[in-house]
Amino acid sequence: MKGMSTLAPSRSHVHCARTVGDLAAILDPAVTLAIWERPSVVPVGPLNGFGTIQMTTSVDRAHAALTDAFAQQPQAAWHADIAADIAALTASFAAIMALSHVVIRLERVVGDACKRWHADYVSVRLICTYRGSGTQWIERAIERADAPPVETPRSLAPGAVGLFKGRVLAGDQAIVHRSPQIAGTGEERLLLALDAPPPAETAALWEQAMQRG
Repeated sequence: MKGMSTLAPSRSHVHCARTVGDLAAILDPAVTLAIWERPSVVPVGPLNGFGTIQMTTSVDRAHAALTDAFAQQPQAAWHADIAADIAALTASFAAIMALSHVVIRLERVVGDACKRWHADYVSVRLICTYRGSGTQWIERAIERADAPPVETPRSLAPGAVGLFKGRVLAGDQAIVHRSPQIAGTGEERLLLALDAPPPAETAALWEQAMQRG
């Protein structure tokens, strides 16, 4: 109709990947979160006595390094499968981000260490929750040109893999997220985070972001 204009729908900043390779959509400047909803999740048993595993390793040494790290934990049948899965995700993450080395952090979470909404001072972080509630994030949608974006809280499903774009690449548009609030509920989470080793000039900020999760 004459005199009327149509606002084209805005492009989503979230990409839903069909395969692990499709997570490379995170390299698109318009995408701040790429999610791969995996068809199956590696089962993880009780986490009693599990201590944080954190290392920087070359991609080709990741599986061996993880196997050695799991050997220092109380023995559990699921360790081998998780080590293999993390090694595979490490290879995929490194291929997408063109890395030779990756920082791996796997930890048991029982509290609200990272309950505030925030964006990390990293380039891209891979997050996967093997056990317990998944990481929460904010979806932003523009419904009207004359109105602010509508922000809707979402959650990663257990086992889903998310590539979260941080402030190093996205600035103020970095994906906002937080850990689910589980303190006092008895819930325990097994959280994986993969990062690129930080450049020297951003090492201090990156270290703070690692501590926040």
